Parts: sequence; C-alpha cells; structure tokens
Amino acid sequence: MRQAVSGYIKMKNTLYILTIVLTLGCQTNNSKTASLNSTSNGTETSTNRKAIKSSVVTRTYISDSTYLDYDFQTSLKCGFKLEYRVYTESNKKDTLQTIFLINDTIEIKDLTGGSSYSLLHKNIGYIGADFDSSFVFVQSFGSGNPHIIQLIDKKTGETLRNGVWVDANEENQVLLYIENINESTEQLKIFDIENNTETIVNDFQDCKCVQFAIAGLRDCVSIDSVTQQYIILESSYEDDKIEKKYNR
Repeated sequence: MRQAVSGYIKMKNTLYILTIVLTLGCQTNNSKTASLNSTSNGTETSTNRKAIKSSVVTRTYISDSTYLDYDFQTSLKCGFKLEYRVYTESNKKDTLQTIFLINDTIEIKDLTGGSSYSLLHKNIGYIGADFDSSFVFVQSFGSGNPHIIQLIDKKTGETLRNGVWVDANEENQVLLYIENINESTEQLKIFDIENNTETIVNDFQDCKCVQFAIAGLRDCVSIDSVTQQYIILESSYEDDKIEKKYNR
C-alpha cells in the first residue's frame, strides 16, 4: 500500500515538473515571436522612412544670367513685384521656369511652377493691369486666342477672379472680363475693384461687331471712360457705335 502511494506521488510530481517545463517553453517561444515581430515592424518602418525621404523633390535654381532674361515688366505698385526663375528638380531631367509673387524678400506665391523652359514668356504669364491691392496676371497662347487672366490679391496671392481679358482701367481700378467663355454660362462682367462691386453686362450681344468679329465680345467692347459715378462701355464697328453707362 505504501509503495502504491509513493509511486503515485512520484508520478504526480513528474507531471507537475513537465507542465512547468512546457509552460516555460511556450513563454520563451512567444517572447521570441514578439521580438521577431518587433524587429520586423522596426525594419518596415525604417524602410518606409527611407522611401519617404527619397521621394522629397528638391529644386536647384539656376543663377546664370543667360537663362534669366524675361520679356515683360516685373514691378507692381506698393512694393510688390514678380520674380522670374529658372530651375531643375531632382526627379526630372527638364529645365523649368516659374514666376513668383514677391514682397520685398518674402515669397507670397509660386504663380506658374512647373512650366517647361521652352515655353514663351507670354505663355507662362505677365502683368496685364496693376491695381492698388491686386493685379491681373495674363497668359497668352498665340494671336487670336483668348488671353486667360487671373485677378490676384497682392498680399495673399489668392485668385479673386478667373476669366478672359477684355479691358481694364488702372487709374480708376476697373476690370472688364468674360467669365466662362464659350459656355452656356458665359457672361461679360465689369468688376469695380475700388468699390468691390460687379455688374453683368448684357447690352452688346446683338451689336454688329459681336455678330461679325471672329473673337466676338472680347474684341468688340472696351472701357470708354470712368467717373466717380459711372463706367461707360463702348462698341464700334463700321457705322455701328454703341455706348452704355453703368452706375459705380
């Protein structure tokens, strides 16, 4: 009887020790797995960081004066100016050109970044009209084509208006332009910048010039004069002359 009890105790102790060994083994394996996972994640993060770092594009500006001739004026009222630059980028082989809006030494906006150096300066942009707080930035793409414009706030670089050039009166701060040209929503508009008011013009649709001129409204209507009370537009074609007066 004592021998049976003793054998049973020895067997029980052996099972207990085996259980402890197996448990420790599992804990060790789990620890190794966690360590491997941690190493794997660390390697992946490092790789991602390298990929992100290598994807950063850097510009190298060209200082050679033979590249930096620009065909148009760059000065604007109130200390602002345009600065023409030529550069290369680390991820491209082409030479590029751009125009920055600058106030003293502060870069306000890159107006045309990414333009090929082979483009004409009138394609990438120039000053069309210079008002006190804003200016018209024009892009021209060949004779007879619409001159695309942006009215840009000098201090912020924000585009205030988009459209096609018709006319401007710098002294009295008035812009005449077409919005949504060649679309069903096309409109001729007067933007009185001084008074921050805009007028839609529908009085020239049936004039001879619009009917027969290839360019239509954009070559038929102009600002005749501006007073403190009125803006006068005119259209003249052969014997057909029209003048219209609009309140400011």
